[in-house]
Amino acid sequence: MAFSLKVGSKVEATFPGVWFLFAYYAGSLLFDFEDGEYDVEFENLVEADGSAPRKEVVNANQLRPRPPIVFSSSFSIGDLVEVYVHDGWWVGTVTRVYPYNYYDVVLQVDGEVVFIELSKMRLHQVWDNGRWVIIID
Repeated sequence: MAFSLKVGSKVEATFPGVWFLFAYYAGSLLFDFEDGEYDVEFENLVEADGSAPRKEVVNANQLRPRPPIVFSSSFSIGDLVEVYVHDGWWVGTVTRVYPYNYYDVVLQVDGEVVFIELSKMRLHQVWDNGRWVIIID
């Protein structure tokens, strides 16, 4: 992992659930159980009743720091990207380029095609041995 996990840290997390394991969601660390698990409050997910931000206990291996912002003015067919849909960041491949910075992206998890604008896309990066690595394909 090789990054400092402190209460209040801004992170991205995945957590158990049918779909939740396939995306990363922005959140903050609320509590360190000191056994490799952390309480995370998510920024864009809410409890089932809509009353409050969703909180989950997640294992350290389900956490990563927020990736650096790597700007791209455009993407090409075949580029591996992350897209912000369904309240999280999902990995997919660009399959079509439209005018005015819009794209079709096929999500890896289920083959869903999303029509998305450039502002909701980023380069696919993985946290590997304490550093961010951009994955091209």
